[in-house]
Amino acid sequence: MHNVEIDKARAFIYNILSLLFIEEYTKTKSSQILENLEVLSKNSFSENVQDVSKELVVYLKEKSTNIIFSEYQDLFLIPFDEYIPLSASWYHERREGGFMQLKVKDILGKTVIRKDEKNFTAQEDHYGFIFTLSTYLLDKQVLKEIDEDLQKELFIEVLNPYIDELFYKLIGSSSFIYSRVGIILKEFIGFERAYLDIKN
Repeated sequence: MHNVEIDKARAFIYNILSLLFIEEYTKTKSSQILENLEVLSKNSFSENVQDVSKELVVYLKEKSTNIIFSEYQDLFLIPFDEYIPLSASWYHERREGGFMQLKVKDILGKTVIRKDEKNFTAQEDHYGFIFTLSTYLLDKQVLKEIDEDLQKELFIEVLNPYIDELFYKLIGSSSFIYSRVGIILKEFIGFERAYLDIKN
């Protein structure tokens, strides 16, 4: 059985991840990212998350929030050095737009929303889109506008199988921001697995 307050908090974390993993948002919503990280640093579900959120807040205030976009580009868009793919299909079959994209489209097809092509130029199996969809599904479930637990289905089918590989790559990267975001993601996925009673 779901707890409404916990589901609202989960949606908040997914929203932060969405903002951090969509290129356009790292450029246009960087101040919102900082605000959300400040909230997370004061109301965290784990000590590790609290610590790295505080580090990120200090870093962004010292450097300016524009650095989020810069570190995003360096890590996810330039195809050499430390390049980290953000396609779930890449982790599943080492190619873009594969089986995991179909899985996300199946779940998306059970809702009234469609991908916003203006904000989402990437495919449906892009982690930024998956985090955004998770936020939306949780918000709708809290409002009882969706009966099925579609977010749990999305987690089981798409996020759970390969997300560990992503967060370990992030944690091991030289990006100040995304190495710490990797820790937030790792801790949050652990929480999700426990809350949803899912084995990894």
